[in-house]
Amino acid sequence: MSTNSENAPATPRIERASYLSARVSFAWLLPLAAVLFAAWVLWQAYIERGPLVEISFDKAGGIIAGETRVRRNDVDVGRVEALRLADDLNSVVVEVRLDPNVSPYLDDDTRFWIVNARINTTEISGLGTLLSGSYIEVDWDDVPGERQSSFVGLDEAPLTTRGTPGLRLTLNADEAGYIYVGSPVFLRQIEVGRVERRRLSQDATQVLFDIFVEAPYHKNVYPDTRFYGVSGVEGSIGSEGATVRVESISALFTGGIAFENPPEITSAAPVTSNGKNFKLFDSRGDARESLFDGDDDQQYRLIAKFEGSVKGLRDGAPIEYNGIVVGRVANVSVELPQTATGPSIATVVLQFQPRRLGLEDLTQKQWYETVQGRVDGGLRVQLTSGNLLTGSLIVKLVNKPDDGPATVDFDHKPYPSLPVIASNVEAVTADVETLIKNLSDLPLSSLVTAATQLLQETRQLVASPDIANLPGQLSSSMTSIAKATETLPAMVNSLTTASNNANDVLEGLAPDSEIYIELSAAARELRIAAKSIAAFAELLEENPNALLTGR
Repeated sequence: MSTNSENAPATPRIERASYLSARVSFAWLLPLAAVLFAAWVLWQAYIERGPLVEISFDKAGGIIAGETRVRRNDVDVGRVEALRLADDLNSVVVEVRLDPNVSPYLDDDTRFWIVNARINTTEISGLGTLLSGSYIEVDWDDVPGERQSSFVGLDEAPLTTRGTPGLRLTLNADEAGYIYVGSPVFLRQIEVGRVERRRLSQDATQVLFDIFVEAPYHKNVYPDTRFYGVSGVEGSIGSEGATVRVESISALFTGGIAFENPPEITSAAPVTSNGKNFKLFDSRGDARESLFDGDDDQQYRLIAKFEGSVKGLRDGAPIEYNGIVVGRVANVSVELPQTATGPSIATVVLQFQPRRLGLEDLTQKQWYETVQGRVDGGLRVQLTSGNLLTGSLIVKLVNKPDDGPATVDFDHKPYPSLPVIASNVEAVTADVETLIKNLSDLPLSSLVTAATQLLQETRQLVASPDIANLPGQLSSSMTSIAKATETLPAMVNSLTTASNNANDVLEGLAPDSEIYIELSAAARELRIAAKSIAAFAELLEENPNALLTGR
């Protein structure tokens, strides 16, 4: 039994390690730490990589995925990651990864545009991209907003970034003229801004210009500031002669806009908010005259009815009183005659500007009372010729106190009707026709023939040999006269001596004898001749040309 117990197999025994290090090898900790660190780095890169936005452009414009940068104020704030065609295959979508610090400002006001080399009539910019390549410029305001991830890029770079201090205004005009995007804005011939955009109004009846006035010049814009277009050189002819005004050489090529503030409007507070609308006048003169226009308030409208033709009278024709424009024709319409032989009636709506008449802040009742008072004093409306060459007509207010009483028809609708007098257009036309007829009756052909003949004879006279010899003859005559002048003093002395001798002879004769009388007369004539020759000699000495000029 002992032998069997000794040969039996040993029973296995497992002992539990007393420490964790004995169960786990340190060789596995290093790879685990590397994995955790890599995961942390990837997570940090993910959360700090910045927002991804999509920008739609019409054309790529030199953009390259992975290379083209996004910049603001010449600092990189992102990079283009991908580039593809849009779903409509007509535009380009650019995927841009931006810096996470700019994420709060990616809202509705953010703008993107491609910067390329640009050379045109208004600017030369982006020449640095010829070497460095194109890039995308981004612009936003200083107020964080709701974040967006999709944008539409601008076709052209804005002329003014949003952070530039100043004032943005909108001007409206009937036509665009020679004003373009980038045209300068002037104040007293100093460039203080530029045109940022031009477009049509929603109803396409006007052209709108968005302009920017830089600080601190924006403080010179008041509610009644007048803006007008300039084309570089402005000329006018008036009672004081011709005047020429040069605004700027640059405006010769791109056009421009100027504004000014008459002293009477600078007492108001300047405009401080963006977006205010102003009217753009055609010229400086129109802008200045508009100071007295005011708004076209319909409560100051009246009507005048004229019989017969009003050809040449147009909307906007002036209303004049004593040579001063006091309003404009707002509308011209014609009423058909009620009978076949009856006259046609033209109804003219007159828009008055009371400020031009020295009247301000009138109610409609006060305006009507003023008009009735003037009509009682003889005020009448007359249609007259404005320009004989163009045939245009204007409306005049004339004083005819001897025409009898008249009144204003305040019951007429839609506006009261003023009394009118006969037009002088027919009389002026008749005078012009008479003048033309008198001119045509003149013997113009015979006058032209006579003038031509006179010129030919004058040419022959100037070319004759006698005229060519005239200077030599005049020189010889002047020499002879000079020699004769030298003998004049001796001649005067001789005449004086002869006169004295005659006086000595007279002393021995009887005063009543015939010889005394004749010798006395001869002595007087000698003295007169001596005085005349002396005066002549003195004249020649002071003015040798007296023989030729007669003085």
